Amino acid sequence: MPVDDSTNDAPHDEVVAESALQLWSAAQTDFDPFELPSAEWPEDTVPVRDADIAVDTHLELDDVRAALGRLDGLKVVVGREAGTVSVLRVIPEDVPL
Repeated sequence: MPVDDSTNDAPHDEVVAESALQLWSAAQTDFDPFELPSAEWPEDTVPVRDADIAVDTHLELDDVRAALGRLDGLKVVVGREAGTVSVLRVIPEDVPL
């Protein structure tokens, strides 16, 4: 019988997702994502760098980047520039995939 090791493939995803949500929400100075419906969020938001998430979670940068890669399009929108991976936006739970 095959062993379900899906939790082993993504051991840090939930921690990284929670950190990304908290840091991204805190970085927004023009609106509060917890008080404004997601449909009304502005397009230009303040991104959160992978290094900041690594510091917050006490994880290695490579582990954070791998988790962000798996979460991209599911819980966050990720951008890449000059070797940095950034969370450009979180995907709220009220938005169907």
